Amino acid sequence: MIVTFHSKDYYPITMFGEAALQLIEKMGCTPKVPGAIYAEDVPQALWQLQQNLEDLPQELPQDFTAQASAPAEAPVSLHTRAVPLLEMLRGAAKKQHNISWD
Repeated sequence: MIVTFHSKDYYPITMFGEAALQLIEKMGCTPKVPGAIYAEDVPQALWQLQQNLEDLPQELPQDFTAQASAPAEAPVSLHTRAVPLLEMLRGAAKKQHNISWD
């Protein structure tokens, strides 16, 4: 499954379903597609996502990275995947726009 996040005045962000659902849940929303956050709730969602990401380790387990033989095989952390979504949330909070995903 592919999930695309949308906000007015920001380019669409497309993610693989599992990572997107994890980030949606960490924003305090029900992890389902489609979904949305009203403009007045965006600052809270941004805060929750930032707090929940702080609780996660930023590095991948040592045994997992040792198994990857090529850089192309190395997994991307949830912190890295969250960067464009965090930017979208910051912009939407500043301009008071909704965020939706499908």
